[in-house]
Amino acid sequence: MLHDINLLPWREEKRTEYKQRFYGMVVLGVLVAISLQWFGSLYIDHLKTQQQSRNQELKTYIAELDKKLVNLKEIEAKHKSILTRLRLVESLQNERNKTTDFMNLMPELVPEGVYVDKIKMNGREIEMSGVSDSTSRLATMLDNFESSSWLSDVEMHSIISGKVLFGKKFQSFKLSFRFESEETERQQNKTVNTQAKGAK
Repeated sequence: MLHDINLLPWREEKRTEYKQRFYGMVVLGVLVAISLQWFGSLYIDHLKTQQQSRNQELKTYIAELDKKLVNLKEIEAKHKSILTRLRLVESLQNERNKTTDFMNLMPELVPEGVYVDKIKMNGREIEMSGVSDSTSRLATMLDNFESSSWLSDVEMHSIISGKVLFGKKFQSFKLSFRFESEETERQQNKTVNTQAKGAK
């Protein structure tokens, strides 16, 4: 009778040990992979949470900036409104001073012997009529008007002789001109100075 005798039993033991070690490493590898995946997902979730928090902070900051922009636009609109009102007030002030300045200027320009009986003002366009006892006085007045820095577009429309007042003959006249404001004169001087500097 023949019997199978394994003379090297340690080989079987090694083979069994190897299989067990292999299966153990496979299980360990699977566990490590699962652990890495789990920790990776936790880390990614943490990063997503941080990014969402940053996004929310940015949205909040952008909303605050939008509110500030709206406030700035309102302030800018109010500022423009105030500037418009100031310009209007300045314009009214200049218009109010215009008559005073004009009346203060006339005695310097109108010579003795010339009498003004009518002045019509339309903005800064002025028509003036009156009488004079001689043509030379009218010529002097016209020269004064044309040389004045306050007046421009001076034009004599008519000179009519033979008008009798108080038993004396006079010459009636009618002229027109433009009365320039002090601000206009300053601007003209500024332009002249700028051109002079440029020429240098």
